[in-house]
Amino acid sequence: MPAASSVLGTFMRQTQTVLFALFPWLLAGGLSTPSLAQGYDEACMQAVEDLCGKTPVMQCFSDDAQWSKIPERCHGDVQSMFEAENDSAAAEGADPADAQASTPIEDLSALSYGGILRSGPSMDSKKKASIRLGQPIELLEATGIWTDEYQWFKVKTASGTGYHWGGIFCTMGGPKPEGVLYDCDENPPGSF
Repeated sequence: MPAASSVLGTFMRQTQTVLFALFPWLLAGGLSTPSLAQGYDEACMQAVEDLCGKTPVMQCFSDDAQWSKIPERCHGDVQSMFEAENDSAAAEGADPADAQASTPIEDLSALSYGGILRSGPSMDSKKKASIRLGQPIELLEATGIWTDEYQWFKVKTASGTGYHWGGIFCTMGGPKPEGVLYDCDENPPGSF
């Protein structure tokens, strides 16, 4: 017989999947039930609805200019909405990455603004090496772990493999992924 915590965990995941699947439909209809269930701030939900209308949230916010049009305190809720859309797509059998229609991370080039290669995706993780200004880095994986509005990425450098914070590098070769500071074509290392 499965442990009670295992059964409860399965039930919670299934409930969450159903809510996520219904979220875009309910948002388009102007209902706020999923926002309350997920703990979204109602003012943030309204700001997103006013800005995006019926456009999926990930698509709406693929334009970086959209972020400045909502209160900064709502950015976390928008990230959670992205996750809800991904989970909804996965529940419907679609590949969540298809919903974003972006360049695969491993196909992008990246340059560091300097900083530290760490053993894990946090500022508290052990330092593995220093990364110099303009040093090429190979993006291996977006971790989904965020610090101060930027994501941590697993990267490969001349100094080894580790984690680099998206707030101190730029990308080129396709649309800038979420959680990266700049596009290198617009702000190359050493330009500011």
